Amino acid sequence: MTLLLGFLLLPLAVAIVLARGEPVRTISCLGAMGVGCAIACLSVVSLIRHRA
Repeated sequence: MTLLLGFLLLPLAVAIVLARGEPVRTISCLGAMGVGCAIACLSVVSLIRHRA
């Protein structure tokens, strides 16, 4: 449970640090990180499908 909480709070902490605490920049940074995560996940799924 603690590890899962750490994985959930780490991106939020990184976004706040990168945005220097400004709420609008924090939200946009989280959005950019979400898009990057979605692209990475889709790439991995695509690789798995083509390999199988």
